[in-house]
Order: sequence, then C-alpha cells, then structure tokens
Amino acid sequence: MIGNMSLDYRKLAAWGAVLALALLILGVLLGPLVARHRELDAGIARDRQVLERLTRLDASRDFIHEAAKRFEDEELASLVYSQDTPPAQIALDVQKRVTEILDKSGAEVKTVATYNVPAEDFQGSGIKITFTGPMESVAMALHEIESAPPLLVIEELDIKPLLQGRIRRAQEETPPPAQTVQVQVAVVAYTPLAESSGK
Repeated sequence: MIGNMSLDYRKLAAWGAVLALALLILGVLLGPLVARHRELDAGIARDRQVLERLTRLDASRDFIHEAAKRFEDEELASLVYSQDTPPAQIALDVQKRVTEILDKSGAEVKTVATYNVPAEDFQGSGIKITFTGPMESVAMALHEIESAPPLLVIEELDIKPLLQGRIRRAQEETPPPAQTVQVQVAVVAYTPLAESSGK
C-alpha cells in the first residue's frame, strides 16, 4: 500500500513536471508574441493620434479659408497700417493720433521723438512721448491709445508720481486732489515687411 502511494506521488510529480515544462515552453513561445502585440498596439495608438491630428487639420482648412474671407469682407485690414505706407508717414500719423488723445484727456505733452523698432518680419514705427496729467486721465488715455484702429502697441512705459507741494491743515476735510504723474511711453504701429525686402 505504501508502494502504491509513492507510485501515485511519482506520477503526480511527473505530471507536475510535464505541466511546468509545458508552461515554460508556452511562455517562451508566447512571450515574443505578447511583446509584438504590445508594440503593434502602441503603433496603432500613435497612428490613430496622427490621423486625428490630420483630420483636425483638414477640418481647420475650411475654417482658415472662411476666416480669410471674413477678413476681407469685414475689412479687418483696417486694423493695421498698409505695408506700402512709409515708416516716417506712419510715425507722423501715430504722433497726430496720440497727441489728439492726450489733448482730449487734459494731459500736457512735454517732449515727442521718433521711435522705430526694426524687426525681422515686422517694422515698428512710432513715437516716444513724455507727458503729465492726472492718473485717472492717463489710464483712460493709454487705454484709448491701444484700442483705436489702426492698432498701436505700447512698447515702453514709465510712470512716475509728481510731488504735489501743498500744506494741509488738520481741520481741513476736503478730499485730496488727484495724483499727477509724469509718463514716458513709446507707442508703435507694426506693419509687415514687404516680401521682396524681407529675406
């Protein structure tokens, strides 16, 4: 009986060894297949992303054509100066527009000078101007300068408070006057360079 039990254990051990060997062979054979399957899945995922991007680009082509048509229809070109306009003429127009805005706001212009920004694809033409005025008026004037077409860009801005010499009595309860500031600002209009002079 003991001999029968040891024989059963041997058979069981033999079947276990055969099963382990079969699993090992299966693992060796299936390992590269599983790895290849993962590579193919990753490749498919990458291709799917590229396809989605290309589909979006194709869809956006119609949007770009529509935007270009709208640009022409709505005359959005009026937002910038024409590239045919000489830089000196643009600077003169910028000076006229800025000084009119400052006059309207009650600011006092101190100095005006031409200010040009040469660039690779765009030419910046404008002025550097120094003026004084109440802070609130200055803020509104700067906002108007940047808002009206053709668009102007504030390149440099330096604001300094001016000392207001006044003696205030303790019993006086009138509100303090508005803070006056001195502003030095460079205002520029950018225009694309003509293709021939570009590169």
